[in-house]
Amino acid sequence: MPNIEFNVDDIAKLAMLDLSDEERVQFCEQLPSIMAYISKLHEVDTLSVESSAYISDLKNVVRDDMVSKLDNDVRSGIIKSFPEEKGGALSVPAVFE
Repeated sequence: MPNIEFNVDDIAKLAMLDLSDEERVQFCEQLPSIMAYISKLHEVDTLSVESSAYISDLKNVVRDDMVSKLDNDVRSGIIKSFPEEKGGALSVPAVFE
């Protein structure tokens, strides 16, 4: 494997990890051996292996979405019992900033 320098801070940012100074030192030491282990995949002969998008023949195994009418009293009760409501809908914390 060629000698490649890894920036642990860049990798931690991509992985959304907050590393302590001790963890940063530990990963700096471990990362080259991890990458050397992963590079062994280049030795695997995959020429005779057919590529496929799915491991099995199953495709789109989720059920179709079904919309059902909800009684207004039940809907109002659910919204009133929820911690936060905006514009007649349930409000939840943002997943992304």
